[in-house]
Amino acid sequence: ENGLVERGAEARLVLLAACCGEHLLLIGPPGTAKSEVARRLGSIVSDDAAFFQRVLTRFSVPEELFGPLSLRSLEQDVYRRNTTGYLPEAQVAFIDEVFKANSAVLNALLMILNEKRFDNGNEQVDVPLVCLVGASNELPQDPELQALYDRFLFRKLVNPVSD
Repeated sequence: ENGLVERGAEARLVLLAACCGEHLLLIGPPGTAKSEVARRLGSIVSDDAAFFQRVLTRFSVPEELFGPLSLRSLEQDVYRRNTTGYLPEAQVAFIDEVFKANSAVLNALLMILNEKRFDNGNEQVDVPLVCLVGASNELPQDPELQALYDRFLFRKLVNPVSD
């Protein structure tokens, strides 16, 4: 809460979500400290917690979240991603505009959020994710996004700071 104006509820909620091993969705206009609340969680989890952050658009590709394909593996006819520094190896993550991504990204996100597992080539790997904080400026309108919305057990509308 320290240094966050009128964001005490959001700060406590992100801690609760992390303690429960669940995910938090913050919905509100730009400039309401949604990303700052998520960034602070990374330092609270541990000093060396792997933190991952991205802003999604409809043009986002899976490589942006899950890592590039391993060229060495491809030389061996194996389809595998190099996930070092990407979401599959993060303990805390912040995904802004979480509902804007295309179906290839969203489908992989569903599995990570629900099962904390990631399909990397022909194997499923455990994801050490403690908490993912998703953010959006508006509630999803498309019924196809309902499954992703449902993966966020904790949800909070974030209002601008009062005058």
